[in-house]
Amino acid sequence: MTERIQNSIDSIKAKIATLMQGLIELKTQNAAMSSEIQSLKDELHEKAQNALQMQTTIENLNHELDLAKKQVIDLSQKPVGRSEEEIDELVKEIDYCIEQLKK
Repeated sequence: MTERIQNSIDSIKAKIATLMQGLIELKTQNAAMSSEIQSLKDELHEKAQNALQMQTTIENLNHELDLAKKQVIDLSQKPVGRSEEEIDELVKEIDYCIEQLKK
C-alpha cells in the first residue's frame, strides 16, 4: 500500500510540476501581451495627437481659404476704372485748364 501511495504522490508531483510549468509559460505570455498592449496604447495616443494636429491645421487652412475667397470676391466687386462722377470732374478740370491756356 505504501508503494501505491508513493506512486500517487509521484503522480501528483508530476501533475503539479506540469501545471507549474504551464503557469510560468502563461505568465510569460501575459507579460509579453501586456507589453504589446502598452506599446499599442502609446502608438494610438501618438496617432491621436497627430490627428488632432492635422485637424487643427485643416481648420486653419480652411479659415485662410475663406479669407482669401472673401478678398477675391471683394476685389472682383470693386468697380474697375473710374466712376462717372470722377470722369465728370476730370472733364471739368481739363476744360478749365484749356480755358486757362487760351488766355
